[in-house]
Amino acid sequence: MKKTTHLYILKEISPIFLIGLMTFTVILLMDKILKLIELIVTQGVNLSQILMLLLFISPSFLIFTIPMAFLLGLLLSFGRLSGDSEITAFKASGISLYQLYLPVLLFSVGTYLLTTFLVIYGLPWGNRGFKATLYLMAQSKADIEIKERVFNDVFDGFVLYVDKVPIQGKKMEGILIYDERDKEKVNTIFAKEGFLVSNPKSQEVSLRLLSGDIHRFEPRTNIYQKIQFDTYDLKLELAKTFAAMGRKLRDHEMSIGDIREKMETRKSLGQDITSQEVELHKRYAIPFSCLVFGLLGVPLGIRPRRSGRSYGFVLSLLILLTYYISLTASEILAIRKTIPPFLSGWAPNFFFGVFGIYLLIKASKESPFKPLAWMTEAFDFIQSKWKGLFEDV
Repeated sequence: MKKTTHLYILKEISPIFLIGLMTFTVILLMDKILKLIELIVTQGVNLSQILMLLLFISPSFLIFTIPMAFLLGLLLSFGRLSGDSEITAFKASGISLYQLYLPVLLFSVGTYLLTTFLVIYGLPWGNRGFKATLYLMAQSKADIEIKERVFNDVFDGFVLYVDKVPIQGKKMEGILIYDERDKEKVNTIFAKEGFLVSNPKSQEVSLRLLSGDIHRFEPRTNIYQKIQFDTYDLKLELAKTFAAMGRKLRDHEMSIGDIREKMETRKSLGQDITSQEVELHKRYAIPFSCLVFGLLGVPLGIRPRRSGRSYGFVLSLLILLTYYISLTASEILAIRKTIPPFLSGWAPNFFFGVFGIYLLIKASKESPFKPLAWMTEAFDFIQSKWKGLFEDV
């Protein structure tokens, strides 16, 4: 009987969890999706490369959306069970609330382990894959868009003119480059031949020029120089869109290993590492929110009400908003050194966890939590007025 009940509850939670996970992930990815679509339209990037980029950046969003979807699944599923009086039937059959919580505990531990795996292993994998894909995109863009007898401005800061391209992406003849990346030293470069050189380790693309000279003019000092060379490597910058995306993702989605490495570097230089400590504690604390939301979801979901599923959805959004606001506030306080860095990630989990245990105990004793009852009545009142407004129309 208990095993059947536990499987029944897990089957009730799972579909809502998956739908919520997909919905929240798409919402958070929307900004990235629009930028990637812009790459397809303006830069001619392949759709397969865009899909790979989405795959590689998904771990940085899943670590947030998995706890969110789990809480939504709990509130909606237990709300449905409560609304159909199935919770009452379980209790009448001798199954206590703590026994009903056991499958929720197993589900929350599973989501916690999955989120922790993504934090420790998924983020570094995504970072490496994202950088490698950007590198391939930049390389293919350089190979494809260098056209002969055309002033090519595909690269940032300079214009490239090639007389002949006998082998696309491999060899160029009769090269003229106007390089103004350094405003204080404007270079005009002539070369007989050149070809693209790729470095997979540094993920850079360079243009190797052969048998030429550099005409350099410094506007500030009004000095002109001519430099001859046999071989000259000119580093090519990524396209502006690629470079901007790469910088943003490196800062926002740094892996735990990268954070520790940065901490060691800054510490050896005598610099402050508070922000890195805060970020590190937050990375470990966010997966733990799955266990905290498991404690909150059960007692909040089985509250008797007439409001239907919309109440559970609104309540989940309010809880998530409150949790992440408190997480951000504790992070700001820790960076300002008002509280220790340890509390930046774990303080919200502690308070929400204690509150969840308190609600679970009260729910097992069927003792109402008055603030929640008042909020339920307010929601019912607003909902009835909203429906009445449309009925009058």
